[in-house]
Amino acid sequence: MSTLIEFEGMHNVRDLGGMTAADGRRVRKGLLYRADQPFFATEADLEALGAMGIGVVFDFRGIAERAEKPDPEIPGARNLHLPVVEDVLTGVTRGEEGNARMVEMVMSGKVSEGLVDQHMQNMYSVFVTEPFSIGQYARFVDETVAVAQQGKAALWHCTAGKDRAGFATVIMLEALGASREDIFADYLQTNECLADVVKGFAALVAERFPDGVPEGPMRRFFLADESYLAAAYDAIDEKYGSFDAFLEQALGVDQEKRETMRSLFLE
Repeated sequence: MSTLIEFEGMHNVRDLGGMTAADGRRVRKGLLYRADQPFFATEADLEALGAMGIGVVFDFRGIAERAEKPDPEIPGARNLHLPVVEDVLTGVTRGEEGNARMVEMVMSGKVSEGLVDQHMQNMYSVFVTEPFSIGQYARFVDETVAVAQQGKAALWHCTAGKDRAGFATVIMLEALGASREDIFADYLQTNECLADVVKGFAALVAERFPDGVPEGPMRRFFLADESYLAAAYDAIDEKYGSFDAFLEQALGVDQEKRETMRSLFLE
């Protein structure tokens, strides 16, 4: 799994360095970072981020989320806004509108844990079937390679660092030859990183809705679940036949580009 980096105001910042990839090689440390939103980063956090050699910060959030909690400036890094979805989608985006819709759906009593799971699985399928989403992830790969060729690191985030940033991590690890088992383990590691954040949100909801909110369905929105990621893989297999074919046909990662990526990011 990736290595958690401790920050004061961020909870899901991890270095992919050290993960096993193609031919027994490992991902180089200090080049590929996944994260939650840096809006809550403290001054000490920003100083630490600035010392990490980051050349580009990818923001996968929607326009409303970004306007609500804009990224702070990280010294030496340019910020590239690449919204993965075109609209505010409950369970994927985490802005005030998204949170309100989530609570409204759960409070209606019509949303079960199973329906939440189905919703999230559908959202992950969007990542790999919608041309807009595919185009954004393709640019993410291109820009990550470009900044690495300049000797700089890349950091990518959404809000919690779970879904949109999580799938960007999957793309990178697949291209670098990590095992499917390790990829799923890294994806699920988010639940450990965000455990306290989820508890805090649950407490906030309980305070605002003293009559109670069904806890199970609400928590499902904030979990990384194996079935969510599996839905993306299933959609890829159905449309492309394999993840390798998806990389090449959808994202433009052919064998030559994959070798370039491995030369840059593996040791």
